Amino acid sequence: MHPINSFRRLRPSKRSHSQTLFQLSLVFFVLIGLAACASRQMTVRAVTNVIDDGITAFERDNDLDLLEKAFPPNIKLLEILLASDPHNRKLLVLLSRSYASYAFIFFEGRIESAQLKSASNAADRALANGLIETATGYYRKGTEYAIRAIEIRYPDCRRKLANIATAGPFIQTLGKEDLPALFWYGFNRGAEINLNWTSISSMAGAHRVEKAMRRAIELDDAYFYGGAHLVLFTYYAARSPLMGGNPALALEHYRSLKQMHGDAFLLTDLYYARYYLYHRQDREEFMDVLNRLLSEPDNVEKFRLFNQVAKDRARIYLAATDRLFID
Repeated sequence: MHPINSFRRLRPSKRSHSQTLFQLSLVFFVLIGLAACASRQMTVRAVTNVIDDGITAFERDNDLDLLEKAFPPNIKLLEILLASDPHNRKLLVLLSRSYASYAFIFFEGRIESAQLKSASNAADRALANGLIETATGYYRKGTEYAIRAIEIRYPDCRRKLANIATAGPFIQTLGKEDLPALFWYGFNRGAEINLNWTSISSMAGAHRVEKAMRRAIELDDAYFYGGAHLVLFTYYAARSPLMGGNPALALEHYRSLKQMHGDAFLLTDLYYARYYLYHRQDREEFMDVLNRLLSEPDNVEKFRLFNQVAKDRARIYLAATDRLFID
């Protein structure tokens, strides 16, 4: 959802939080290689705690060029650590979150950029389809890691989640300790479905996303910046009523996010414009909301990455206004 050229706006001068985190990760990796086998699992868990505490550094850095380079080696590092401690729930959740973030930040924008070009051609469609396939693979990996994290406490969770009759009741049994894995399970599944509307197998899992995010809100509606509200807003606003859409419910989640963050979290208004206003064909407010979003100052550190993503995607949507709206 942001154009390829948007990734080229560099701030190459000072070392970023993510670069520092990456270098620290490599140092710890070397230490693990030197550690005795008996203490390797303890070392892995110590490193995992450090990475878990530092992962927010990625979200406070809006240097997308650097982040795009940093994500893959960090993901692979986490997978190497997991090989030494395969039942580490925190590592599994970190991997689920990392795959979700990587696909969301660096693939979805490019997909929409190709899809929404006014002169979309076969090359653009082929590019979009290839990116969808890649991003779908990442979201599926993220889902799998989340299920593995849940599975540690609930060995039969995979069977229960796969059955439409047992998925909802099982999700309701999950508690606050399960919230991170539950949230990233729902996020990854929801993102995969959004990219594959024509896939019957993907759409069959939509109800699980709805139930997972409703349960996440019950457990802690502010988790990950209120992300469950954003997922459910998109779920209800992007679909027709025949497909489970519900504009009234979408607005409830939108209002919850506005109450939580005001105007500071720009993804809220981005998706309000892209899905709710688009489906109402309210061109004037669509443009007003996105232009206002672009004028917001970059002064909320914890939202810096996601606000940069929102601004990049707002430019894509504004450029595609004539394609999105019928006069």
